[in-house]
Amino acid sequence: MKQDNRLSWAIILIFFGLLFLGEHLNIFPAFVRNFLFDFRNYPFYAGIIFLLTNKNHAIGIILLIIGILFRLSDIIRFTQNISEYIWPSLLIIAGVVLLIGAKHRKR
Repeated sequence: MKQDNRLSWAIILIFFGLLFLGEHLNIFPAFVRNFLFDFRNYPFYAGIIFLLTNKNHAIGIILLIIGILFRLSDIIRFTQNISEYIWPSLLIIAGVVLLIGAKHRKR
């Protein structure tokens, strides 16, 4: 096994060990526990660790895609009402751009 693969797997094992130990010690509040210990998030955790620690990003990308597929129903439900947020977001972005432009002109 390559050295960076061993590092990635070691970090994943330590991460999940600490995660499950925290669950048994009741460290996390209920709303955090529901999110952290949803099995659909596990590929995300592993994918992020592989992306950060492994030179070959293919495994990390594959795990992130699997995590997205697991969460697809949640993503669709969230994006159904996204049009309600587009105009307020554009107004906020325009305001920030104007603020930044005004600060740069003062200098």
